[in-house]
Amino acid sequence: MNDINFFSKNKYIFLPTKKNPKVAISIDNFKIAKNAFKLYNPFSAKAKLFRRVVMFFYLYLNFLGNMFATKKEKSKFIEYLETLLEQPLVVSIYYATINDKVVLQLQSLDAKVIGYLKYPLNELGLKHINNEIEAYELFSSLKIVEPYVLAESYNNVPFLLLNELEGEIGLVEKNHLNIVLEKLKREDKYRLANHPRILEMQKVLLEKKMSEYLIKVEKIVANSKEEYKLVYEHGDFTPWNFVKVKENYIPFDFEYFTKDGLEYFDIIKYYYQVGKLLEGKDANELIEFIATYVDIEELESVLQLFLIKEIIKAKEESEVAEFEEKMLEILEKR
Repeated sequence: MNDINFFSKNKYIFLPTKKNPKVAISIDNFKIAKNAFKLYNPFSAKAKLFRRVVMFFYLYLNFLGNMFATKKEKSKFIEYLETLLEQPLVVSIYYATINDKVVLQLQSLDAKVIGYLKYPLNELGLKHINNEIEAYELFSSLKIVEPYVLAESYNNVPFLLLNELEGEIGLVEKNHLNIVLEKLKREDKYRLANHPRILEMQKVLLEKKMSEYLIKVEKIVANSKEEYKLVYEHGDFTPWNFVKVKENYIPFDFEYFTKDGLEYFDIIKYYYQVGKLLEGKDANELIEFIATYVDIEELESVLQLFLIKEIIKAKEESEVAEFEEKMLEILEKR
């Protein structure tokens, strides 16, 4: 699945390096390159500065394009897409951090962005793409997002094409977050002991032989007295997964979507990512930071469940979860 080629017949530069690229940007002319740089949209100050420097040298001095461009030939997959969409394409490529998928920016020859295509590279990516398809079908029916352009398959591998979202990506105020969260709520309420999201977590922990965490979950739910709504859980509620369009904030990237989700997991995820990745808070500071924004009776219990969910995710993606384990340890000692 992951040996497929995604290049069109164009010149490319690779950022931040050719050896370890985050993006492959098509630079055949100014307009195409300017659109393609939208794929490289980092959050850190250092990466943003690097992006500005590269854009300045290529777009305005035409320096990098002449010195470092690599010519590529059109792949069979792109030929298939051109037949499907009935037009020639210029393609730029975003490589996902966990190597589960690529995101292709499709442009016409006259530099109009046709859309963004997600293609899985392995079984994890396949799971994520199927989650996205389900989420877009559901959320478009609820008027939360626009429908996808198409969901097709190539050599029996599904892929998803989405329209471009024109707007700003960035931090979202709490009242706007709450507007989105309200749209995701459902009517059913459960105690943690029989909430579908927790039952599913317990099942996964059992299957993965993560008995230490299964015992922790059982202890938490046994002591819980509150009821929690069933929600459509985004799963990766972060500043970089929102686009501000006029006065509305539209979520995207539903790869971790869960139909039977737990109330508060998404809002915790948002402030967890802001505090940890954008503000560099340590484990103790992050617990207090989340508590200032998420005011619920059993916050420490729900936060522990959230951390166990993140530890499961890290195991599935062959990532370490030392920070989450540290936070969990601190909460257990309180």
